[in-house]
Amino acid sequence: MRWGCCLDGRVCEQGFDAGCAKKGVMQEAIPETNESPLDQSLEVARIATFSDGVFAIAITLLALQLQVPGSGDLGDNLQALLPNVLSFLISFAVIGSFWVTHHRLFARIVRYNAGLIWLNMLVLLFIVLMPFTASLIGEHGDQPLAVVIYALSIAAAGLASTGMAAYAFVGHRLCSDDVPPDFVRFSIARGLVVPGVFLASLLLLPLGSDYTMYGWLVTPVVQRVVQWRLGSRGEA
Repeated sequence: MRWGCCLDGRVCEQGFDAGCAKKGVMQEAIPETNESPLDQSLEVARIATFSDGVFAIAITLLALQLQVPGSGDLGDNLQALLPNVLSFLISFAVIGSFWVTHHRLFARIVRYNAGLIWLNMLVLLFIVLMPFTASLIGEHGDQPLAVVIYALSIAAAGLASTGMAAYAFVGHRLCSDDVPPDFVRFSIARGLVVPGVFLASLLLLPLGSDYTMYGWLVTPVVQRVVQWRLGSRGEA
């Protein structure tokens, strides 16, 4: 608490003035507050809403690579479209997984700062690249370079997302003090699953691009293992 008044008896924020004592005036205490202009749930909601829009646009753009077959045998044309369908489904699941993680993260964040904003922008950068990398692997999935670019882009998005979670949670920098440590560990471990699987899958590249892409299918299994080992203590 800080008492304050001016020489004329008006309350001021500079502190208690000697003139008040002379006049026998004691004003009501001015409460101090530690609230920062940055500690606003409305501003955190704005960041989350903007991010939701970017995720929605990116996940919609994935469908643009699925073009209606032209003239000719429909069965053959649909079969030729299967690589694009596969890359669409994988990318849809990956972006959806990142959005769920992002949603859970911002449900716990109560403050923001410049670091959070730029980390979030880094995550969104890799998210908006996914329609391009998905089209790349859909058209050139038999070429190792396309597979490497796709896997690295997914891994980069996952590492950026997990880094943002660690930045916000560790030390309760941007979350409330009631977030348990088990939840922080679980969130970070769960966030590392996707980048870990996609980076590890590149070890299968000498066997062929198909083997690398098959390796991505173990992602839900690893996520379930993490859920089983840490979820009961960290999930909220």
